[in-house]
Amino acid sequence: MLNCLTINSLDSMSQFIEMFGKATERVELSSLCDTFIDGDWIEAKDQSDSGIRLIQTGNVGVGEYKDKEDKARYISEETFTRLNCTEVFEGDILISRLPDPVGRACSIPGGLGKSITAVDCTIIRLNEKVLPKYFISFTNTPDYAMQIKKVLSGTTRLRVSRANLGKIQVPLPSKDEQQTFVEIAD
Repeated sequence: MLNCLTINSLDSMSQFIEMFGKATERVELSSLCDTFIDGDWIEAKDQSDSGIRLIQTGNVGVGEYKDKEDKARYISEETFTRLNCTEVFEGDILISRLPDPVGRACSIPGGLGKSITAVDCTIIRLNEKVLPKYFISFTNTPDYAMQIKKVLSGTTRLRVSRANLGKIQVPLPSKDEQQTFVEIAD
């Protein structure tokens, strides 16, 4: 299970450990977010052939957005309003709370148009303390994978609750150090 999230490379993993493995300042993920909410509960009966894009867990890759246009789902503007949906924007981070693997994260790219996400994804808008690319890189480390593993629950399908996801401890070096790690990871 520890290998549930991949590392961009062994070199970036060792660089992460070297740079932040002993970081004394760690903060709960939820405290790094201006927005930390689940997506919307959209049933099959609420879906349509066009309109507002529904981003699902299958679109959330390990550190990357997977555009599966052939499997795209949508809802109408009327359904968006009726269900009081939360729009996701370019740059928002989605974390899939279902397998496989649990906890994978990606940033929403531009060009999707008006979009929402499913309830099994958590929408994150980070505050000024953390660089989005740094956070995405962190989600690809063994440290993150071990923390996720400790809070998994479910009998038929493992998942992480949003509350437990919010308690994940994120190393918080300076923004310059975060940027340095992003450059190494890239």
